[in-house]
Amino acid sequence: MRSRNLIWIGLCLLLLTACGSNEDTAAAKHSTEDKTNPQMKEEYDASREIEEAESEKIEEKKGEVSASLATEAETDAAVEGDHTLTDHAEKSDSLAAYTNEEIEYARIWLQLGDNQNVDELNVRHIAKGEPLNPNAESSAVYPEDVIQLTGARLIDGSITYSGNGDGTINRYYVPLRWEKNTPDDFSEEDMKIFTESIITTTKLISIDPTEGEEVISLIEKINSES
Repeated sequence: MRSRNLIWIGLCLLLLTACGSNEDTAAAKHSTEDKTNPQMKEEYDASREIEEAESEKIEEKKGEVSASLATEAETDAAVEGDHTLTDHAEKSDSLAAYTNEEIEYARIWLQLGDNQNVDELNVRHIAKGEPLNPNAESSAVYPEDVIQLTGARLIDGSITYSGNGDGTINRYYVPLRWEKNTPDDFSEEDMKIFTESIITTTKLISIDPTEGEEVISLIEKINSES
C-alpha cells in the first residue's frame, strides 16, 4: 500500500513539473514576442518613412521635368511664330530707333549686295504665287512670299529672298532683267524649266548681325514699295 502511494506521489510530481515547464516556455515566448514586436514595428515604420521620402523626391523631379518641358515648348512656339530675320537678335542702342525689317534689309545688302555704295535701297514685296518672270506665261511661281532688294541702277544688282526667322535667308537667284539673262530663242518650255530650277536651287545663307554706321547709312537710303 505504501509502495502504491509513493508511485502516485511520484506521478503527481512529474505532472506538476511538466505543467511548470510548459508555463515557463509560454512565459518566455510572450516575453520574446514583447521584445521582438516593438523592434519590428520600429523597423517597419523607418522603412515606410524612407519609401515616402523617396516617393516625394520622385514626384518633385517629375514636376521639375514637366516645368522644363513646358518652358521649352513655349520657347519653340515663340520661335516658330516669328518669321522675320532680325527679331531674334537684340538691337543695339544705335539701332533702337529703327524697325527690325529696316535692319534686316540693310544687313542683307551689306553682306550680299554687288554695290555697297548705292544711292538708294529699293525694297519690293512679292506675294506667294507671283511668277518669277512676269513676262512669260510658262514661268514658275514663287512658293512663298519673298522680298527683292535693288539699287537705283542695274549695275547695283539685286537680292531676292525669304527670311526664316532664325538669322538665315533662302536666296532666289532671279535675274533682274530677264531679257538680258535668257537666250532669244528660249521657248516657253525652256522658260518653265529654267524658272523651276531657280526655285529648286535656292541657297540657305546666314546673315551676320552687323552693327554700326554702315547699317544706319543704308537704312536711311531705304525706299520701300509694296
